Amino acid sequence: MTRPEHVGDAIELGASDQFIGHYGSYVLKPVYQPIYDVKEKTTAVLSGYEALVRPHLNGLVINPEEFFTIIDKEDALFVECLCLALHIRGYEKAGIKDAGLYVNVNVANYKTVEDVEREFYYTFSQLAKHGLNSQKIVFEILETEVINPEILLALCKLIKTNGYRFALDDFGTRHSNVERYIAVSPDIIKLDRSLFLNAMKSNETSKLLKTLISAFQENGVKVLMEGLETIPEMQFASEMDVDMLQGFYLGRPASLVDGFNPEIILPKQEFDNQLLAQAG
Repeated sequence: MTRPEHVGDAIELGASDQFIGHYGSYVLKPVYQPIYDVKEKTTAVLSGYEALVRPHLNGLVINPEEFFTIIDKEDALFVECLCLALHIRGYEKAGIKDAGLYVNVNVANYKTVEDVEREFYYTFSQLAKHGLNSQKIVFEILETEVINPEILLALCKLIKTNGYRFALDDFGTRHSNVERYIAVSPDIIKLDRSLFLNAMKSNETSKLLKTLISAFQENGVKVLMEGLETIPEMQFASEMDVDMLQGFYLGRPASLVDGFNPEIILPKQEFDNQLLAQAG
């Protein structure tokens, strides 16, 4: 597919005064989903945004998963860097001061350790120029398969040694598992929606999940429960004592200029008390 040599040449400021990217006939628009910190199990306070992309073709929104499967293989890293650049510029354009930015990293797009070093050292050099520092950005390692473990280890080490943080995304599904957690020692674990949905159906599974969450936290790892869509799910997340929350209940992905609630009162605990007591 036709594309420029440099990522910067594929980005422009659109008519809505927001940055957009171009890949062939596709237009890429950045969106952001809010992430909230839990405060004393009663309140959720906006603390960051996960950066996502919405591809458009002929003015119509395309499923992101579908889009990433049709990218030319040799362009996969270019598109990943394009998305990252869009999110960083969009964050700066929105004038965000306090909240952090979570950006996705697909390790499968990096074929060599040299690719990792080249792209990430360049990224580090650009962050400060756009109002981001090591305390404001989190790199999310996607649950995709990693053919060469050396590349994953090199990437995570590079992030940490340069003072940045990273999260394991969708923990509990596909390749984002305990083995990967042990190998890379993340700063944040994002629990996949399927994991807590199963736990909500079973006393024993709920107990195991709470034990797992406690083990992560005892090792200094923050736990984020993502994919929360309903009041019972929010109540369950509160009882599991996770550190952060994310999902449609709290806010759907949107342009940062649309704004999100800075603080949300969590639903009162009306979940199955017997289940939760046994989970404790």
